[in-house]
Amino acid sequence: MQSAKPNAYGVLEDGCLEVVARHGRAYAAIALMLCEDGLWRCGVDMRYAHGGSSVPASIHAQGWPTPEAARMAALERLLKAWHSPFPSDPETVRDQLAEMRQQIEARMRQPPLF
Repeated sequence: MQSAKPNAYGVLEDGCLEVVARHGRAYAAIALMLCEDGLWRCGVDMRYAHGGSSVPASIHAQGWPTPEAARMAALERLLKAWHSPFPSDPETVRDQLAEMRQQIEARMRQPPLF
């Protein structure tokens, strides 16, 4: 696999998102990138009906020796930053967030395939 190249700010731009949870048009995704130093770095992205958040992968962030370790770190990062619905959010937003969180937690409990 070719290593990702950072831009002028250290953000790794080469790579694609792996969707780890979906509910309708809402989704949560992670990006795993192999860096020139041999370590894997991750980024996260979440979009839902009333908002979202994103943290790009950066050469300045902690790196992991394997893609599996980086994947688990990305899933943990998603859950730590998970949005709690506001009281004014409609039930559909609550359902989206709850369903996607359950999908991510289920992924974390699954043993790796290889």
